[in-house]
Amino acid sequence: MGWKDIVDILLLTVLLYGAYCFGRVRRAGKLFFGLVVVLGLYVLTDILELHTTNRILSGIVSFGIVVLVVIFQPEIRDGLTKIGTMVMDLRSGNGKKHADVAYIVSEVAEAACCIAQNEHDGALIVLERNTGLKEYVEKGDKLDAEVTAKLLTNIFVDRSPLHDGAVIIRDGRVAAACCKLRLSSNEEVAAGLGTRHRAALGITEDSDCVVVVVSEERHIISIANNGLLKRDYNRGAEDLRDKENQKIVQNQLRQDLFLLMTGQPMEAVSQDAITQEKNKRYGKRDRIYHISQVFRPNGTGREQSAAGNGGVPDGKGKSQEGGGQDGQV
Repeated sequence: MGWKDIVDILLLTVLLYGAYCFGRVRRAGKLFFGLVVVLGLYVLTDILELHTTNRILSGIVSFGIVVLVVIFQPEIRDGLTKIGTMVMDLRSGNGKKHADVAYIVSEVAEAACCIAQNEHDGALIVLERNTGLKEYVEKGDKLDAEVTAKLLTNIFVDRSPLHDGAVIIRDGRVAAACCKLRLSSNEEVAAGLGTRHRAALGITEDSDCVVVVVSEERHIISIANNGLLKRDYNRGAEDLRDKENQKIVQNQLRQDLFLLMTGQPMEAVSQDAITQEKNKRYGKRDRIYHISQVFRPNGTGREQSAAGNGGVPDGKGKSQEGGGQDGQV
């Protein structure tokens, strides 16, 4: 056996194992293995000379390629996307500066911990990698703002105009909010999950993005990637109200997010580089009015408002001129 035969066997093994892993976590995977059984029966009936059965199966196999393309179109597209992503990773090393990614994941982790402490608040934050998410951004409300924990926290305040849907972070900025994502088609994985978690799994099945999910009911933080979900970073809102526990959860989130975004541990980036990136961003940060109390009812059931430079209704339905707060989010 020559070295070419060994390489041939290794490549075939990798391809078969990749097909198995790819189909195992998808609903169409069972159909794929069913077609493999049909092909095996076709070969067996040919060997045993079962002519009638073999003739029927030969008609099925003759159209097999067309059937595979039609039935497995989403899976084929996903597979080709992942192959292209791997090539781009090898060529550009994810195409992102590690200090920039470290800053972004730090802000996202801080926002997730803040949101998880608030009653009735949940979150769905999508971090784009190599697969473009422009089609989702186009359907949402465009923001094009700097990534800050305060901005993300305010977006997902209960009953705010943008809280329903996902926030997408691409090219180092908050590209859009209120984005609608498709739900996961994997019934086994998505069983028992809420809409936010199923949406997180759905978009990670179609792309290589990383998604942070905060449960509105249980206040538990999860991370989705590659159609899989890592849950239970915390045990609930009370777990994060303890400062030490919050630091532990926040640090674990940062570590995992950075690893998924870059493929390297966060220790590869110095703290000085992260600090410099944060200072650079804060120095040119967009000017956004603070709306932290706009959508929360007060004790009498009326809504309090806080905004800057303009007429804003007060709790009695009157207009206040210039009486709000003018700050950064």
